[in-house]
Amino acid sequence: MNIVQLIILQLIAHLLADFTLQPQHWCNKKEKEILTRHHLYHISIVFTTSYLLSFDFGYWIAALVLTFLHFLIDNTKSLIILHARVKYIFFIDQLMHLITIVAIAGLYDMIFGIDFLIPMETTTLAVLAGFLLCAKPANIIIKFVLQAFAIETPVEDPDNSEGKSLPNAGKLIGITERFLALALILLGQYEAVGLIIAAKSILRFRETQKSEYVLVGTLLSFGIATLVGILIKII
Repeated sequence: MNIVQLIILQLIAHLLADFTLQPQHWCNKKEKEILTRHHLYHISIVFTTSYLLSFDFGYWIAALVLTFLHFLIDNTKSLIILHARVKYIFFIDQLMHLITIVAIAGLYDMIFGIDFLIPMETTTLAVLAGFLLCAKPANIIIKFVLQAFAIETPVEDPDNSEGKSLPNAGKLIGITERFLALALILLGQYEAVGLIIAAKSILRFRETQKSEYVLVGTLLSFGIATLVGILIKII
């Protein structure tokens, strides 16, 4: 099971480096230019998280290779964005990163063997990865899914103070509901997840203009939490 644990650890490192620890303005700069200092800032974080979260002294070799490939993938993405409009570029980019993570972890295990500094539980690592994914990364995934299907955020009436949302309130609500849903799924309380969806529907479907947008976002949000919960239970 060492290889499974290493892959999960590297997935955690990727979530931290590509989402949690990468500010949005870095992403914006990287989309406008190739080989910016923001690319360099980012790959330094990629190497640090990959190596530290391997819990293996010898993994620095693999972390270097992973960082180099991550750099190539990111710059290729920047080049494509500058010259063409690719609808699913975010998902292609993430898929390439996941493939390299699994491939490098597997090759490292075959060539050098995994030697963790401390013993770890696979389920615990999977739960940590699951909750991390359900935080900021899930918000970004949902944003790009909505963009891919050309679903725009409903425009609020500036004269309607009651209709205005608190800044970032939707993101916080999404994270909270996914955390609750994931925790309930892991505890086997599937009925409670349905109650949360119903309660949110009653509270937020008062505005007809936003009902479809909220419904899509809610289903995507709970869908991610449900899928993560099922995968964790399988592991």
